[in-house]
Amino acid sequence: MRLAITSCIALASAVVKVSAGCWAQSQGYKCCDNPGSTKVEFSDGSGQWGIQNGDWCGIDYSYNQNQSDCTGNGNYPCCNTCTATYTDGEGKWAIENGNWCGIKNSCGNQPQNNQCTGNGAYQCCNSCTTTYTDNDGRWGYENGDWCGIKYSCPQQQQTTARRTTTTTTKQSQPTTNTSGVPLNPPDFSGQTGKTTRYWDCCLASCSWQENTKKAGASGVVRSCSKDGMTPFTDLSNLWRVKSGCEGGSVYMCNDQQPWAVNDNVAYGFVASHEKCCTCQRLKFTSGPVAGKQMIVQTTNTGGDLSSNHFDIQMPGGGFGIFDGCTSQFGGGHNWGERYGGIKSASECANLPSVLKQGCEWRFNWFKNADNPNVVFERVQCPKELTDITGCVPNDDSSVKKAW
Repeated sequence: MRLAITSCIALASAVVKVSAGCWAQSQGYKCCDNPGSTKVEFSDGSGQWGIQNGDWCGIDYSYNQNQSDCTGNGNYPCCNTCTATYTDGEGKWAIENGNWCGIKNSCGNQPQNNQCTGNGAYQCCNSCTTTYTDNDGRWGYENGDWCGIKYSCPQQQQTTARRTTTTTTKQSQPTTNTSGVPLNPPDFSGQTGKTTRYWDCCLASCSWQENTKKAGASGVVRSCSKDGMTPFTDLSNLWRVKSGCEGGSVYMCNDQQPWAVNDNVAYGFVASHEKCCTCQRLKFTSGPVAGKQMIVQTTNTGGDLSSNHFDIQMPGGGFGIFDGCTSQFGGGHNWGERYGGIKSASECANLPSVLKQGCEWRFNWFKNADNPNVVFERVQCPKELTDITGCVPNDDSSVKKAW
């Protein structure tokens, strides 16, 4: 355990050891009760730490939990709900307290709700107002969450034309209520460019205050601790803490992955020679994705990028020059070739579960296109992108809107 956290823990009141063992006990600290509902306060080489009753405790998901109780085999906490938001080969999943959790096996014994879209994996909507349609059926959005439209609702109650031909999984299910995006986006002319793909887990260059200030942007691209979820906020000491690709402990945040807005429009993030935090509208002009459009925000730059070159961030797209993923997630994952990454959708299962969404996007919406050419223009950044990065160009309000 690192000295920094040891000194902090020494200031806390004495802890009581427990009889049931976990990795924290060997260091003189107790295990957190109900690890799935305990907030991660700190992470180091030993694991994740939380605070209970004013004392530090180790978060060990296998402690106080039978590994066979839920999806994840003890590597994730068990959910307190039976409502799944994602299903893969391992089982059913949900998100609680900002973290993935496994649906309890006992939930499978509960009768499914067959009265609405989702077959029991989602709550039924109280209204018949449809905001999204896919192969699973019709969906509404109530109380900040997705719900299934009841089968008894008449078809004419549908109020939006936004549709997709994919199935509602973690990859295709909308993560935000993206309004005003046309199903068939208008054509435009602009400069010609090229694309590549990457995901190296490294701290982005636009996370440095000096770089965004020079680019004329407010804020910096949000960076995260090793868990990929806890924002790193001590920006004045970023030079000392350093990127995970340089032996440090700051990384790219997990949520900076691409996603499909509809069949023809996607949002995401890129490394490019454009100014930090500016957004570009790309129209793909070659390969199976030709005709589709994507709005991307520049979060990173690099010496291996030429002019009019957009390196799209997508998990499993290849490390490129740097590899921060091995130090962030450990060596138990197969990331594919260093340049190009994995080759099939099935290989997304070899990546950390938190990155599967963006990996599968490549083989679904992006149709596994291999470095397609583009036409591009600068546009205003959608709020959905800047909400994730926390960075907005100062002149953004004067730039053309995408739609």
